Amino acid sequence: MRIAVIQFPGTNCEHETLVAVRECGMDGEIFRWNRPEQELCEFDGYVIPGGFSYQDRVRAGVIASKEPVMATLREEAANGKPIIGICNGFQILVESGILPFGDGVRLALAQNVMIRGGEIVRRGYYCAWTMLRHDAEEKRCSGSYILRRGEILSIPIAHAEGNLVASDRKVIERLIEDDQIVFRYCSPQGEIINEFPVNVNGSTENIAGISNPEGNVLGMMPHPERAFFAWQLPRKHPRIPGYGPGRKIFDSMKRYIEERRS
Repeated sequence: MRIAVIQFPGTNCEHETLVAVRECGMDGEIFRWNRPEQELCEFDGYVIPGGFSYQDRVRAGVIASKEPVMATLREEAANGKPIIGICNGFQILVESGILPFGDGVRLALAQNVMIRGGEIVRRGYYCAWTMLRHDAEEKRCSGSYILRRGEILSIPIAHAEGNLVASDRKVIERLIEDDQIVFRYCSPQGEIINEFPVNVNGSTENIAGISNPEGNVLGMMPHPERAFFAWQLPRKHPRIPGYGPGRKIFDSMKRYIEERRS
């Protein structure tokens, strides 16, 4: 089971992501953006990790979205192969039009705007541990394949532009109706509160992650590779054994591929 971890200039989470892929028993490999894109067809799945591709010039993800590898990823997505875009990877998937519907750019991940009590209390880059509620049906999405609806995960964010917005409210309504909203920012009790610090970036409907209509492509702003091992979690004793909730994202991809093959 071969997984390509896509590296663009400015990507900075490829090695942690590769560790997560391999720890789950998959054969991971860093795939540089300037390799012959047809070689991507040899892989079973893909992860576009976080970072600041092309220094976020123009806007986050837009330059990387124009690279030839993205045209090939669009074809592989149409063939049903799983893709997970994390943080900047999510931005790239949106800018390429693979998300949300595969028919062009329909969303934007705008600058974070933190609102509390009706007032803007902060803008821009924010790094913190967040709570996510899984809002899709079980097996609806390749990157959350093993999660139950309503399951709560603690996974960190680190971004300046994660505020998901659409110029047309009908785009958001379609995401809701088609069960494409995979993760929402929530309280520790699972409540959806549209206010900072629960909604960490001002995202519409507290959206933290979405899938394409078919469910094989997931884009999410939080970083599951940073919550993969238990020792990464914010606790007093940093070297506790075992795994954190982020592992479930990568295990989901593996299970999806296994069941797709059977």
